[in-house]
Amino acid sequence: MKKLTRIALVVVALALMAGACSSDTADSPGITGGTPGPSTGDATGEPDGTPEPTVVLDDIELLSALRSFGDCSTLLNYLRTETVARVGAYGLDDGPRFGFPEPFAVEEMAEADMMADDSAAQPAPADSAGAVAAGGDGDFSATNVQVAGVDEPDIIKTDGNRILAAARGRLHYVDVSGDQPQYLGSVDLAGESGSGWGQEIFIRGDRAMVFSTSYADRLEPVAADNLEGGHGITEDITLRGSPTALIQEVDLSNPASMEVVSELRIEGQYLSARSVGDVVWMSLSSYPAQFQFVYPSSPAAEGPAERVNKEIAATADLDAWLPAYRFDGPDGTRGGLLPQCDQLYAPAEFSGFTVLSVLSFNLAEPLGTGDAASVLADGHTLYGSGHSLYLATSEPVWAEPVVDGDSVSISAPTEWTTVVHKFSVSTDGPARYEASGTVEGHLLNQFSMDEHNGYFRVATTIGEPWDTETSESQVVVLEQQGRGLTEVGRVGNLGRGERIFSVRFAGDTGYVVTFRQVDPLYVIDLSDPVAPSVAGELKIPGFSTYLHPIGDGLLIGVGQDASDTGRTRGTKVSLFDVSDPANPTELDVIVFPNAHSEAEWDHRAFLYWGPEEMVAIPLTRYDYDGGDGFFGAVALRVNRDGVAELGRVSHREQQIAFEGCRPVDHEEVARAFGGENEIRICPAGAPDSYPDQDCSDESKWIRDEFPSLEIADDEELIICWIWTPPIQRLLVVADTLWTMSEQALQANHLTTFAYEDQLELSSN
Repeated sequence: MKKLTRIALVVVALALMAGACSSDTADSPGITGGTPGPSTGDATGEPDGTPEPTVVLDDIELLSALRSFGDCSTLLNYLRTETVARVGAYGLDDGPRFGFPEPFAVEEMAEADMMADDSAAQPAPADSAGAVAAGGDGDFSATNVQVAGVDEPDIIKTDGNRILAAARGRLHYVDVSGDQPQYLGSVDLAGESGSGWGQEIFIRGDRAMVFSTSYADRLEPVAADNLEGGHGITEDITLRGSPTALIQEVDLSNPASMEVVSELRIEGQYLSARSVGDVVWMSLSSYPAQFQFVYPSSPAAEGPAERVNKEIAATADLDAWLPAYRFDGPDGTRGGLLPQCDQLYAPAEFSGFTVLSVLSFNLAEPLGTGDAASVLADGHTLYGSGHSLYLATSEPVWAEPVVDGDSVSISAPTEWTTVVHKFSVSTDGPARYEASGTVEGHLLNQFSMDEHNGYFRVATTIGEPWDTETSESQVVVLEQQGRGLTEVGRVGNLGRGERIFSVRFAGDTGYVVTFRQVDPLYVIDLSDPVAPSVAGELKIPGFSTYLHPIGDGLLIGVGQDASDTGRTRGTKVSLFDVSDPANPTELDVIVFPNAHSEAEWDHRAFLYWGPEEMVAIPLTRYDYDGGDGFFGAVALRVNRDGVAELGRVSHREQQIAFEGCRPVDHEEVARAFGGENEIRICPAGAPDSYPDQDCSDESKWIRDEFPSLEIADDEELIICWIWTPPIQRLLVVADTLWTMSEQALQANHLTTFAYEDQLELSSN
C-alpha cells in the first residue's frame, strides 16, 4: 500500500472525527471499508463548496469506433476521468454489497495499516467447411478443431511419435514410435504456488506450451528494480486477485526428466488460445483489482464516501487498472504491466474497465512475456479464423430500477446483447485490435461465430436464455467498416419459442439447431451476405449439440434424444444428408439410452477418422433401471449406408494384478459384492491397496457373515471397489485407437478394438 494512501487514510479519519466533535445535531455518519483517500465535504454528506476531483482529458485520438492512446500519461488521464465519473459511495458497484462480513471502520483500518508499515505476414487461408483431416503424415489424428489449419489447445496432443497428456496436475510423455508404447516420464505442472489447474497444451519440437489457471497468493512481490515496460510504476508489484493466467514452457528434450523452464503469470482469466504454425495467440480477460474503496456504514455517510472514492480514483496509478505480470525464467524474475500503453484501445462508447487482451507467442522460441494487444471491454468466447480472432461476450440489458418509497426493485433482464471485438493476426508480429460490433441476442459458444470471404457471421438467440416462450434466433452477417463491425445482412425468425443448441458454418452454408420439444435443423444460405435466407428445414425429436460436416453432403450431429414433451432420453448420433439444402433429411440415427457424452459439450472429445469412416466418442451410461452401466467410448461406422456400432472400449479392461491370489468360489459372496468389483482371497500380508482403486481387507466380517466361505488363517479376503474412469479423449496413431481418462492412457486395436496396453497417468 502506498504511503500517500496511508496519509490520506489518516486525513479521512481525522476529518470525520472533527466533524463528529463539531456537530451538535447528530452523530457523524461513518465510512467503512478499504483504502480511502482525502475527504471533502462535511460530516452530514452535504457539499461544502470544495470541488470534486477532476482530471484533464486531452490528446485522445478518435478512430471511428476506437480511442487509442499515444503514451501512458494520456492513458492514465483517460482511466482516471472515466473512473471518477462512475465511482460512487459503494465503489464501482451500483449499490451496497450484501452477504459480506461487516468491514471495519476507517479509523481502525488507519491504525492497523500504520502499525503494519514497519516493514505482418498473413497465415494461410483457413477452411471451416469440412472435417479436419488427420495431421502429420496421415497416420495419426489431430485435435478436432473448429477451423482447419487453426489448432486449439487440449489436454492431449500427438505428432505420431509421442503422446503428451496433461492429467492429474502433470504433463505425461509416452513414446509411441516403436512396436510397444513406453511411458517415459512426467513433470509437475502445479506451479510454484501449487494451485494450477485446467491445463491445456500445444507441442512443437522439444517444447510444450501449457496454459492454465492458478492463484498467485504464495508468490513474493516483484522488486521495483526488475520492472519493465515504462508504465511509470516505481514500487514493487504483487500479483493480486484471483484468478491468474499461467503460461508454462516445458523442455521435452529429455522425456525422463522434463522440466518447466519458464513461467509467465498474468492477472486475469485465461480464456483460450489458437495456433497457426509456430505462432500462438492467447486470450485473457483482466478486471481491475487494485482499488480498495471505502464503503459507508449508513445512508448518511454516502456523500463523504463517494467523494473519498473519487479522490482514490483521481490519484491512482496505472497498476490500478492494467493487469500485472510476473515472469520467472532462467535469467531470474521480472515483471510489469500489460499491455504497452499504445497497444490499449477503448471503444468510443464506454465498455467498462475490463482489459481484454490477446498475447502473441512463438513456439519456436523460448517463452517470453508475449506481445499484447488489448481493448477496454469484456469478452469470454474466442473464435479464430487464421486471419482474425474474435472475442465475444453476451450481456443482459437491465431495466431501469423502480423506486417505491424506501425500496428499489430491478426486474430480471429480458433482452441480451452480444458484443464482439475483432483482432487481426499474422505470423510476423503481434495481434492488432481492429474493430467492435454489437448484435442483439445471446451467444451459445465459439461455433456460433465464423469468418468467410471477409464477412463475419454470428448466430444468436433473442430473449431470455432461461425462458423460451418469446425467444427466436437469427444469423447476422457483419462487415468491418472502418473501426466498426456493421450489420449488412440478417435472417431471423428461427425457432420461435426455442433457443439455439448448436451451430456450424461451412463456407456459404450455415446449420442451426434450435430446440424446445423437437429439433428443427435449419440450413442457411449465406452465398449472398447481404441477403441470407433459410434454404431448408428438418424437424425431428431431440437435438444436436455438436455438428460435424464429413463431406459428400453429410453432416453428423451429436446430442440427446428426447420425447415429444422435450424430456431427454440419452445420447443420440444422427447422420444428416444436406446435399440438397432445400430438403435436409436424417439418413440414420443411433440412440444410447440414459447416456451422455463429453462430445455433446466439448468438440475436442469427438473423433472422426476418415480412412475407416469411423466416429468415436466418449460414452457414459448410469445404471438407473437395474441395467448395466458403462463408462468408456463407442466407435461407429458412419457413411451413406447409415450409422452402425463397431465396438466399445473401457478403461475397466485394466485388470488388477492379484499376485498369488485365487478367485472367490462362493455364490452368495459373489452376488453380494460382485458386479464390477474385484474379489480375491490372497496370502496374508498381501497389499490391501492398488493404484487408483479403493481396496480393503474384509476378512474378519466376511468370515462372520458367510461362515461357509473357506478362508484360511494365513489368508485374507480383498475386495476392490472398482470405479471405472470416464474416457475424455480419443486419438489414432497408426493402427491403434488411444483413449485417455484422468487415470490412464489405453491402447486398443483400431479395427478389432482388442485391448493392447494401458499406461497409468500417475499424480506423482
